[in-house]
Amino acid sequence: MTVPMDMLNPAIVDIGPEGLPLSCSASGPQLGLDGPEDRFDGPLTIQLELLQQEGRISVTGTLEGTAIRQCVRCLAEYADPLLVSLYAEYLPQATGAAKSAQAEQGRRTARRAPQPVEPEEEADEEDELYWYQGDHLDLAPMLREQVILAAPMQPICREDCLGLCPQCGQNLNERRCGCPPAQAPSPFRVLRGRGSKGENA
Repeated sequence: MTVPMDMLNPAIVDIGPEGLPLSCSASGPQLGLDGPEDRFDGPLTIQLELLQQEGRISVTGTLEGTAIRQCVRCLAEYADPLLVSLYAEYLPQATGAAKSAQAEQGRRTARRAPQPVEPEEEADEEDELYWYQGDHLDLAPMLREQVILAAPMQPICREDCLGLCPQCGQNLNERRCGCPPAQAPSPFRVLRGRGSKGENA
């Protein structure tokens, strides 16, 4: 059973320095995960802790569930346990705009006088930053993004997956087929062909 969407939209006034715990379940579509590749076996369990200090809200917690993926080797569907560690920081929209302006000014200054920076750490910090406006915090876009980032680029049902037979298409994890093993072309075949032409000449 999933919860109403307002559980993922807590009021800013309810988030204080002492923290606001949130525990709920949500379906994929509730988080905006409704594409053909976004399939889950049951709801996603969300455990969050929200803290606010001077308008800056930090969100930590976990998201658990089971994703249904398609193996790139054998094309079979399999259940993939999903456990995402969450960390994000929210800033008021006005603060975000000011920060963007400062970042742009910093880039212009850097063009005139290059300074040593740590781009990887800066990128990580930007990835964890989100903006909010109004009197409620919308957590769904952040949760959706984190689930997408946690998906493997090349999903594999198991490390020793044998894949499909390139000749008949049989799933070799289920049974062996009767096709002869494919032989790699020999690099000496071309040389033998050239030698035969030379002898005929």
